[in-house]
Amino acid sequence: MTIRATNLKTKKIYSVLDLNNAVKGILNREFPDTIWIRGEIQDYNKNKYRQHIFFELCEKAPEIDQIIAKVTAVIFENKKERIIELLKKAENGFELQDGIEVKLLCKINFYSQRGSFNLIVESIDPVYTLGKLAQNRQRTIAELRAKGLLDRNKKLSFPEVPLKIGLITAYDSAAFNDFVEGLKRSQYAFKIFCFNSFMQGKNVEADICAALNYFNKCNDLDAIVITRGGGSTADLSWFDNAKIAQRIALSQIPVLSGIGHEINITITDMASHTSKKTPTAIAQFLVNKVEEFLKKIDEKNTEIIFLAQEILQTHKQRLELVVTNMELKTHKFLGSHKENLASLTNEIQIESNNFIRNSKTKIKHYETRIKDLDPINIIRRGFSITKTDKGETVRSIKDISKDDEVITIVSDGEIGSKVNFIRKE
Repeated sequence: MTIRATNLKTKKIYSVLDLNNAVKGILNREFPDTIWIRGEIQDYNKNKYRQHIFFELCEKAPEIDQIIAKVTAVIFENKKERIIELLKKAENGFELQDGIEVKLLCKINFYSQRGSFNLIVESIDPVYTLGKLAQNRQRTIAELRAKGLLDRNKKLSFPEVPLKIGLITAYDSAAFNDFVEGLKRSQYAFKIFCFNSFMQGKNVEADICAALNYFNKCNDLDAIVITRGGGSTADLSWFDNAKIAQRIALSQIPVLSGIGHEINITITDMASHTSKKTPTAIAQFLVNKVEEFLKKIDEKNTEIIFLAQEILQTHKQRLELVVTNMELKTHKFLGSHKENLASLTNEIQIESNNFIRNSKTKIKHYETRIKDLDPINIIRRGFSITKTDKGETVRSIKDISKDDEVITIVSDGEIGSKVNFIRKE
């Protein structure tokens, strides 16, 4: 078969390199200087400790949260330290990480050999990122407030003795250990159920929502705690999350937050029943609740004993007065009505017996109430009372000294011990 090419009209033929060089020339003429580009960072975290940091700069469609365009960017070693220092010096300084939107000063670089281009990052505008985070935060707050979700969890009644806690944090992190140690030092019978969760990055939303769903199926929990060990404004922005706030609002269990920031309050804090600055502060809040309850028990116990003694004394005095009046009436009546002595004596005896029987019934009733409210019976519910060797109740570490002998009263007996150390909270 013969192929004739005489009718093929062709113009200039480019080699691949010629084509790529031509494209590079067009880009250089169109973008001779650095340009500002905005986008969301991805794949940064896994490369941030390398000499040169390569990552993706993406644009998302806001209505569907899907990537519609992306480009490769690189921060070379000679620019890395300057950019990191620039971010640290910014108000509410932060670090670059996946998921935040940035405004970067870049130079477009085209590689003729590969036919590809990327962005070489020269600098960054920290104000843009912080402003974007603030705008998103304020918009989320307004939407949640309009739906009445920011105060919903706060309206739940908080248990007087919150001993069963669902903990959402990174297992064995500093926040986990600070919180657990804070409860352990109290020596109260706290039970902690931990849900191991990411506390930074794109998995925060899914993990915390899943943990809240899980704990809300545990009907016997007293409170849920969300806590982490602080961080920069960008780190904490993961907790300015509408879905987390909505899930907290819908929780049937009070949610406490200790996100760990001294200045800013996250939306998670705002939606929670109670928020504190640190994991330790949240633990102390729970300990204080139990201490307040025990203090009320002591006060009520003292009050009940006092009132019972007062009632018994009052009835005793009334009974004595009645007996005295009856005796006077009897003598007077005998003097003027001897002929009715036998009949009257019988009536007096019946009336006296009835009164005494009724009084005994009342006294027995009060004795039963006192017995029910006796501290020993309260102890059988899971509490204990510590007394000095002089029989005085220990309410503070100031009441005892090292090497003192103390007696701990529990439901089935007493335990004698010697104080080895005293640790102040």
